Amino acid sequence: MAMRFHKIWVQQCQATRRIKQHFGVESALDYLRGEKLVNFAEAAKQHPEFARELPRFQAAVWNVFNPYELAGYLTTLPRSRRSRRRQLLYVNTSSRSR
Repeated sequence: MAMRFHKIWVQQCQATRRIKQHFGVESALDYLRGEKLVNFAEAAKQHPEFARELPRFQAAVWNVFNPYELAGYLTTLPRSRRSRRRQLLYVNTSSRSR
């Protein structure tokens, strides 16, 4: 079966749960939020199939981490990167209702 790359976020969230369990919250956040979500958002700028999946990926992050873990992660980032990461974290309310 051919891989649907715009659905890869599902596997990345599953991998993140394992990383979190074995290596801790910080490593898991670095992997998912610091790397995978950012790359996915960049792909979404060019590819509509990624753009359609981005809100689902963003919402899935909330199933992997609790609000305190996410807020703590944002405070550790340099100010220059914090704003963009915050935007990626918070899904706007219109996309949640879909």
